[in-house]
Amino acid sequence: MATAHQTPSESRLRMKKIAVLTDFSRGTDTALRYAAVFARTYGAGVVVAHAYILPTAAFAAPEVSLTYEAMEYQRQSLENRLRKQTETASLRDINCTTLLRAGACKDLLEDLSDADLIVVGTSGEAGLEKAALGSSAETIFRSSAIPVLTVGPHCHCDGEGEASIKTVLYATDFSPGAKAASPYALSIAKERQAELVLLHVKDDKDVPFSFERTMASEEPLEKLRELATANKTICVVGFGRPDAVILEEARNREVDLIVIGARGVGAFASVVSHFGGGTAYKVAAGADCPVLTIRDAS
Repeated sequence: MATAHQTPSESRLRMKKIAVLTDFSRGTDTALRYAAVFARTYGAGVVVAHAYILPTAAFAAPEVSLTYEAMEYQRQSLENRLRKQTETASLRDINCTTLLRAGACKDLLEDLSDADLIVVGTSGEAGLEKAALGSSAETIFRSSAIPVLTVGPHCHCDGEGEASIKTVLYATDFSPGAKAASPYALSIAKERQAELVLLHVKDDKDVPFSFERTMASEEPLEKLRELATANKTICVVGFGRPDAVILEEARNREVDLIVIGARGVGAFASVVSHFGGGTAYKVAAGADCPVLTIRDAS
C-alpha cells in the first residue's frame, strides 16, 4: 500500500499517521490545529512527539539515586505536558498518542519513520533577509524524507473552530522534485473543495518587457493547464525571484496553504542542497500560511 511520502499515483492520498513535533511553544497550538485538519480530511491519527536532552546537572549529582530521580521527574513532567496537548479542543474525536524521546530532534525522526506527515511549528524570524525557522525546524527540513508541514509564527487561526484551507497554492518549476508535490496539492484541494492556484516563476532578467513576458508565459501556462483537474483552478506565471514571487502571490490571494517540492532545478536549484537557504526554506520562513514541502524520493 502506498504511503503519502511515496508520491502516490492517484489524487486521493493515504495518511494514517500524522506526527506533530512540539517544543511546547505558542506555535505548537497552531500546528496542532492544522494537524487536526489533515487528520480529519484523511482519517489519520495524530502522535504528539517531543525530544529532550537529559539534564546535565543530573549527572553531577553526588548520589546515583538523585540522578535517576531528576531524570524521572523530567520524563514525567514532559509526558504530562504531551498528554495535555492531546486533550486540546482541536484534537477532539481524533485518535491521539504521545511519543517522548531522550535525544535530539533528529533521533526523534527515526522513531517516526512510519509517519505520513510531519507537522512542526516554527519560531524563526520571517523575512527575506533574515529567513530562519529555528534549529529544530531546520533539522527536520534537512533530515526528514517524509513530507513536512511547517507552521510559522505568522500563521494564525481565527476563532476556536477548525483551521480553514480554502485556497491552495502549488508552486512548480516542472522538475521531478516539484512534480513529487503535485499529487499532494491536487488531493488537498479536492478533499477540502478549495481553490487551487498553480504557479510557475520565471526569472525577471530574461524577460524584462511586457510583450516578452506574454510570449514567455505561453508554454508554462499550457503545462499548468494540463495539471488542472478541477473547475476552481487558476494558472499563473510570475516573474522575479521564486521565493519572493511565491510569497507575494500567496499574500495577494490570501492563500491558506502553500505546497512546494524539493530538489528543484533551474530557479529552484538551491533547494537541492537539503533546503539550505533555498527557495523552499525561504518560503517556509516567510509565509503567512502553512507550507507543505515534499522531497523527491528518487
